[in-house]
This record gives sequence, structure tokens and C-alpha cells, in this order.
Amino acid sequence: MTAKTASPVMPKFDIEAWVALHKANLETAVAAQKIVFDFWQTVAKRQVEMMKESFAKFDGFVKGFDAKKQPKEYVEDAKAVLEKAMADAKETLDLGMKAQAEVVDLLVKRATANLDEVKSLAA
Repeated sequence: MTAKTASPVMPKFDIEAWVALHKANLETAVAAQKIVFDFWQTVAKRQVEMMKESFAKFDGFVKGFDAKKQPKEYVEDAKAVLEKAMADAKETLDLGMKAQAEVVDLLVKRATANLDEVKSLAA
């Protein structure tokens, strides 16, 4: 009598889908890095602009210094400079928050797609 041995059934595995999944993950990572790079590039450009504005303002302040001018007037100038610095800081913060939101949105969409794709790979 001959004994039959059952061969284990290999689960189906779609290698092309697996490669496509990882390719999409890499594309998402590259897109996220581009968003972050663009953010830092924008911040660097704004920092240069702000420094130029600050030096120009300081130069104008020094050249326009008048010992007869009342201290109250200088306080108003200092207040305006401080308000501008705060507005610049807020602008940079807003740019950072926007870039962060874009990256998070991109990663959440990719993670959701990964779940769907992994389910189809396991089926």
C-alpha cells in the first residue's frame, strides 16, 4: 500500500503588489522630505530678508539719531521693531505648522493605503 503525503499549500503571494507597496512608501517618504526641505529653504530665505530689513532699520536708526528727540519717540520705534519681530516669528511658526500638517496628511494617507494593500496581499 502506498502512503500519500499531503503537500502543504503555499499561500498566494503577489510579489508585484508587494514591490508596488514599497515603491509607494518610498515615493511618500521622498514627497515628505521635499515638503520639509522646501519649508527650511523658505525659512532660510525669510531669515535673510529679515536680517537685511533689521540692518537697514538699524542703519536708519543710527543715521537718524537725534539727541534732542524725546525718549518716548525711541520707545515707539523700539515697540514697532518688537512687533515686527513677533510678526516674523508668527509667520515662521505658521509656515512650520502648514508644512507639518502637509507631511502628517501625506503619511496618514499612505498608512491607510498600506492597510488596504496589505489586506489584499494577505488574501
